Amino acid sequence: MTVTIQPMTVALDQVTLDDLKRRLSHYRRPPAVKGAGWRMGVDLGWFDELIAYWLDGFDWEKVAARLNRRTHLSVPLADEENRSLAIHVIVEPGSGDRAPILLTPGWPSCFVEFDGVIDRLAHPEHFGGDASEGRTVIVADLPGFGLSESPVIPLHHRAIAQLWHSLMVDKLGHTRFIAHGGDWGAVVSSWLALDHPSDVVGLHLSTLGVRPFLEKSTPLNDAEKGWLGCTKQRLALDGGYREVQATKPSTLSVGLADSPAALAAWMIEKFHGWSGCALDAPPSIDRDTLLSAVTLYWATNHLPCANWIYWADRQAGNTALGPGERIETPTGLALFDGGFFPPPPTEWAERAYNVVYRSDHPAGGHFPAWTAPAAFAEGLLSFARPLP
Repeated sequence: MTVTIQPMTVALDQVTLDDLKRRLSHYRRPPAVKGAGWRMGVDLGWFDELIAYWLDGFDWEKVAARLNRRTHLSVPLADEENRSLAIHVIVEPGSGDRAPILLTPGWPSCFVEFDGVIDRLAHPEHFGGDASEGRTVIVADLPGFGLSESPVIPLHHRAIAQLWHSLMVDKLGHTRFIAHGGDWGAVVSSWLALDHPSDVVGLHLSTLGVRPFLEKSTPLNDAEKGWLGCTKQRLALDGGYREVQATKPSTLSVGLADSPAALAAWMIEKFHGWSGCALDAPPSIDRDTLLSAVTLYWATNHLPCANWIYWADRQAGNTALGPGERIETPTGLALFDGGFFPPPPTEWAERAYNVVYRSDHPAGGHFPAWTAPAAFAEGLLSFARPLP
């Protein structure tokens, strides 16, 4: 591919914004069960207020101005079939000269999630830290997520890891780097560390990415068995979205592409449920931040394609390691209670990873860069301190 890296600007045209307002003004409220709150999905009373604010109070131009203080790039990559794919990347040069950090968000998130921690990682001296520990920060949207171009077919997460290696080494010129991820970002980062151990000098995760190969392994202890039981219960209570996206994503995509209200409800119900807030409380992420992500996904029409990663996972293999596979890259875990899964026992994590650092936090949930930015950044820098 001869296409070069191009600068990007976060911008939405007026036609798109006008169409969004038109659709929101015709929002048709579904029937609600009295007193259901968030127990049956999104709280429709709260959601009514959000739609009204999105229509008349949300300031997209202010959001765009804040996001555009960063350096945004469109980086051309080629998949296994040599198909072009433009990946959205943010680059913030760090105060120090050590290996950079690659941050990869998961679903239903995008680059907006990390906006509040970029400066803490790149310029810790502004937050009471040491400038020499500041690292260049690179944030990359997965294909079809955020502002990255959607693939023409679903891409498996291990294939995306190969794209990420090309992004960092071939395009950005970093032969050594730290990879961080949460949700699907944790899965991609884990494969990246497994397949390219000489380039990934450290792996940092806020959720576990891959599962260990258990055949002929040491029997599970009581803590591991208990944790697996809890995760199964959690999936039974809140795993319906996974089944839809892994089996019939095209049917769901009709509503997500045609109705901004449906898109917002589908995303925000997860931002609420996975952020550690009380069941009857509103989301712990403020509504302007929520609507920043939702508006971007509405304008790009990318969420249906982001959902394909669940299909690819179901069709082309899951997140389990194979026989003899273990990630030997030094791995740090920053685990925040209140997310989709409860924090796992260290014994379970060590079956798949070379865990050298772990920090546990009583709150923060699935999106700690949003909900606990100081603790998130402090933990990542602490893990990275002994690394090159």
